[in-house]
Amino acid sequence: MQSKLIQYITDLVAINSVNPDLSTEGQGEREIAQYVHEHFQKLGIDTKIDTVQGDRCNTTALLNGEDSNQILLMNGHLDTVGIEGMDDPFTIRKDGDRLYGRGTYDMLAGCAVQMCLANYFADQSCPISLAFTFVCDEENKSIGMEHLVKSFLPSLSSKPFLGIFMEPTEEKVGISHKGYNWYELKIKGLAAHGSRPEQGVNAIFPLQYALETLDDINKKLSEKEPHPYLGYATLHPGLINGGTAQSVIAAEATLNWERRTLPGETQKELDQELKQVVEAVESATGDHQVFAKQVYSRPPNQSKEDPLIRMLQEATGNESYSGMSYWADSALAAQAGIPSVLFGPAGHGAHAIDEWVSESSVINCYKSLRNFISNFQITIS
Repeated sequence: MQSKLIQYITDLVAINSVNPDLSTEGQGEREIAQYVHEHFQKLGIDTKIDTVQGDRCNTTALLNGEDSNQILLMNGHLDTVGIEGMDDPFTIRKDGDRLYGRGTYDMLAGCAVQMCLANYFADQSCPISLAFTFVCDEENKSIGMEHLVKSFLPSLSSKPFLGIFMEPTEEKVGISHKGYNWYELKIKGLAAHGSRPEQGVNAIFPLQYALETLDDINKKLSEKEPHPYLGYATLHPGLINGGTAQSVIAAEATLNWERRTLPGETQKELDQELKQVVEAVESATGDHQVFAKQVYSRPPNQSKEDPLIRMLQEATGNESYSGMSYWADSALAAQAGIPSVLFGPAGHGAHAIDEWVSESSVINCYKSLRNFISNFQITIS
């Protein structure tokens, strides 16, 4: 089975599944979804490809175990980030324990683990039912997971009792992860000749007050009580745009920032931060106009430690629980009422040109999940 696991990773990486919303090199997930679909067909497991949008596709499969009403949801995303700056990104390069290639770590190895689990339990007695899910677009706006929640999950005979999302976690059970909000502040002024600034209203100067306020908010966030697994909430300016030429008084300027959120933070608190920034800019000298809004958000996730999650922790070697600073599709499953955690292999270079996953760690993850499923004994009430 170990050789099959590595072969599946090799095959998955060889298919271009770069997210087309992030890179011109992307072609969508249809080809890789078809590859996964055919794998389950060969095993005789009920499987389906769902077209979410254009060539953006999900693959799902359901293995009915001894108890068809106890369903474990497993999930991986098929898309990867861009390949700019990489040499031969779709060919696995082995260096000792490291398997280099785009998507090895984030997170095609996790998808390969699902495929191997299907191999094993297609020929073995399985105490529970397994919902294998492979989604598109996690790296951008998660249209694949949104479609899965709306279309696939309601088709199941019962709601899954747990979701395991196989993002790379260094073999720790990721019991929580941060969310994020995106904000945009737009300042409108009046264009004028650079030699006659008194005839215009500069939209760029007031940005300094927004940046100062954001810096102050960020410092105060670092002074609060940290989350036990996630540490502190943070924010950072991500984009600044403004003006049309050096010799022209800028008539418009825009600032975009990201706020990484923690479980327990309220929308009211976040709205108050936005209000602080707006008020600081509005109070600046000048006749500029200020417009601000929250443009996008994804929630954080916090799963309660319960017997099921403790059982998973034991099966994975009793590593301490961990929190993930990144966002994952697990939050959308949790919103749908499915307690969800992250668990995956060790490696390095998610979104970087030197991405690699540990071969031995991928094998350990497979064995841990196989044992967790095989030894499943808790009855869900």
